[in-house]
Amino acid sequence: MNRRAKRLLNDLDQEIHEHIELVTQENIDRGMAPDEARYAASRKFGNVTRVKEDVREVWIIVWAEQLRQDIGFALRQLRKSPVFTSVAILTLALGIGANTVIFSMVNALLLHPYRFHDLDSLILIWENRGIDEGFDSRWISAGDASDLTKDTQLFQEVAQLDCRQFNLSNEGRIDVVQGCRVSTNFFHLLGVRPAQGRTFSQDEDRVGSNQVAVVSDAFWQSRFAGDSGFLGKTIRLSGQSYTVVGIMPPGFSYPTPRELWVPLALNPTERADRSQLSLAALGRLRDNVTLQRAQGELAGLSRHLADSFPATNSGRVFSVLQLRKELYLYTLPLFLLLQAAAVFLLLLTCANLANLVLARTMSRQRDLAVRSCLGASTLRLSRLLTSELLVLALLGGAVAIVASFWGVRALRDSISPEWTKWVPGWNGIGVDGSVLAFAILLSAAIALLFGFATSVYMLRVDLNRVLKETGRVATASRWHLRNALVCAQVTLALVLLVGAGLTMQGFHRLVAVYQGFQPDHVLKFEVGLPDNSYPDNSRAASFFQRALLSVSNLPGVSEAALASNLPASNVETEKTLFTIEGHPAPSASETPEASLQVISGAYFSVLKTPTIAGRFLGDSDADRAARVFIINQSMASHFWPAGDALGKRIKLGPPDSPDRWTTIVGIVGDTRQNWWQSPTLPVIYQPYLQASRRTLDFVMRVGGTPAGFASSVSSLFSQLDPEIAVTDMNTLQGEVDDSIAIVHMIGTLMAIFGIVALLLSLVGLYGILSENVGQRTKEFGVRLALGAQPREVLRLILRRALTLIGIGIAVGLPLAFLVGKTMAALVFGIVSVSLSLLTGLAASLVLVAISAAYLPARRASLTDLMTALRYE
Repeated sequence: MNRRAKRLLNDLDQEIHEHIELVTQENIDRGMAPDEARYAASRKFGNVTRVKEDVREVWIIVWAEQLRQDIGFALRQLRKSPVFTSVAILTLALGIGANTVIFSMVNALLLHPYRFHDLDSLILIWENRGIDEGFDSRWISAGDASDLTKDTQLFQEVAQLDCRQFNLSNEGRIDVVQGCRVSTNFFHLLGVRPAQGRTFSQDEDRVGSNQVAVVSDAFWQSRFAGDSGFLGKTIRLSGQSYTVVGIMPPGFSYPTPRELWVPLALNPTERADRSQLSLAALGRLRDNVTLQRAQGELAGLSRHLADSFPATNSGRVFSVLQLRKELYLYTLPLFLLLQAAAVFLLLLTCANLANLVLARTMSRQRDLAVRSCLGASTLRLSRLLTSELLVLALLGGAVAIVASFWGVRALRDSISPEWTKWVPGWNGIGVDGSVLAFAILLSAAIALLFGFATSVYMLRVDLNRVLKETGRVATASRWHLRNALVCAQVTLALVLLVGAGLTMQGFHRLVAVYQGFQPDHVLKFEVGLPDNSYPDNSRAASFFQRALLSVSNLPGVSEAALASNLPASNVETEKTLFTIEGHPAPSASETPEASLQVISGAYFSVLKTPTIAGRFLGDSDADRAARVFIINQSMASHFWPAGDALGKRIKLGPPDSPDRWTTIVGIVGDTRQNWWQSPTLPVIYQPYLQASRRTLDFVMRVGGTPAGFASSVSSLFSQLDPEIAVTDMNTLQGEVDDSIAIVHMIGTLMAIFGIVALLLSLVGLYGILSENVGQRTKEFGVRLALGAQPREVLRLILRRALTLIGIGIAVGLPLAFLVGKTMAALVFGIVSVSLSLLTGLAASLVLVAISAAYLPARRASLTDLMTALRYE
């Protein structure tokens, strides 16, 4: 006891003594004898010890002292039971650790992907043309964006962006950097200041005044070695010179993974243009404006623009989305699946821990009953039990936090940076203050929950009966709850095993789909042409035609092709409306849509895509030739079910589109573009000579190792045009691996959760059967003495195990089926419920559980007769 507590107790003794002396003196003054007066005063005051205890109960310092004593007692008790303590801490560490790791990912990717001021007020704004174009096509026209900037009722500011690749000339070498042309208020809108220098001034948004650049810290460090004199230097981007005026702080990169920013300088004609959806827009809402209000008022502006400019704005509608939710379409289903699995694992952990705590509490009933009879209050006993659980939970939480640092780092590094650099918040995944607070609160919540449950259980115990009964009888009286907990463990384990099995099955299905391309002998790379050197489509098409011929003639290259978007790119394909000749004109909302690909003739041959009917494209399908398309099988079957799609004509756009009618000359097999997209989506393929792009992907099938051709390709393009850089060079197999790495990671985590769940459920089953065998040792001795065979005792225990497993599986199968259906609906069709998988996993769980039950069952069957009859 510390000095302050002793002083308080001495003061209390003195106060009680003075009070009794005062009353004694009053009694003497009324005529009582001194001894009689003191006796009367003492009787009036009552039990001094009890009064002291009552006073001490309200002292915080005494309460803290009791808590310290309880925690010390808990530590001594846990040291005396090393097996129980180790199993409980490990169980808690698994449950809390899994949830901590997943929460760190959810916190970084879903809650705080960017570290901007007032993130929830930042919104993306784009114009929807009635086509589900995906994240990569959220654009707005420059003229419509100008109208948004004038709306001061909704927005504090609106900024426009045009993100692209720049060719950086540095020491005779051409590198490609990811950059953006941005309006001059871009950095102010985000609330980010440069670490060095300045951002853009208002007058730098004019053509001729825009030759300045702001760069990221990563760009400065990696490409110029952190040169202290870098500010004010000139860099050459895509053939033009820019002066570096600012360096942003470490970690800033928006949109991810941009390395530099230059002013968006548009001439008056470009500023007024409403025909091209070419810009991205980012706005900050005013404090009193909700997202719903903004969406409603922008819908009114859409109608006004459609009435004012019907030729360009008819059918367009403004859409808004909070910036932090920009990737929810892809990340939310996956990480909600993981978080749900982690919660299931936590429930399983709690069920396992409840079984352990219940068994321990039942074994300590007599001790607690004696304490109660000696004067311990229910609150005091509750604090004692809760202290022990709090120590366990904090120790388990500490182990979980330590393990989480390793787990988070392993997850963050498990996927190629070439993929993760495009995911906002990925590099921010870590065990920060929010994650630590989550782990600590979760640990405390578990301790308080079990402490409260244990206290309620103790209140229902008849202490007199406990003191009269033997320990064995007392602990054998409460089995129903523990049986229910074991059944719950089996149920949760089955659900997690099914979730893991479905996810891994989906991953292997994706692998099989992409292996159809035979990607291990294909090299891919991207080439982007600078606007100033290739200002029109005809020059771009001419360059790509020469480049494709040169690549095809490289030694060891069997075939080469061009495409605007390759499979497994993780980039949305351009979408378009289309109209079928001879079909009734549909309404604006019913106009069909399809993905639009620009390719060269050998594309399908390189990727081993079968031709269903018709022909491939060729060099004869040039700009001046008749317009032709190839479509995929799903599009042909859906719109021409009679099988007569060849020779039919369609045109891009709605019925009133000025685009020319184009003949379908071929039908090819369906291809899964990205893992989250259905392979049955309609696709239209255009010849690149009739619809050229300034950026195209090359794919080349080679006889040897694809990586060995990288230097030859780079040298070739240096000869064709020294201002052009070859980027994103990779084997197609590497591209596929990077593309589905996130699915593999999710599947691996689900598999780990499933295995842990299986182990926890087996531990619970083994524990309850072992204790049951111990409780019934005398019963088995009597049975054996009366002639029962050991195998009958063995069957008795196994029958009990099968009953518990059967109940758990009976509840778990329909629940697992519902979970599988939910996963199939959420996870982009890569998961499909399989009854054979459900029944196979359930059978496997039964077999493994029976194996765990066999050990205590065999021990029961080998019970020594004389030992059992003497057992108590």
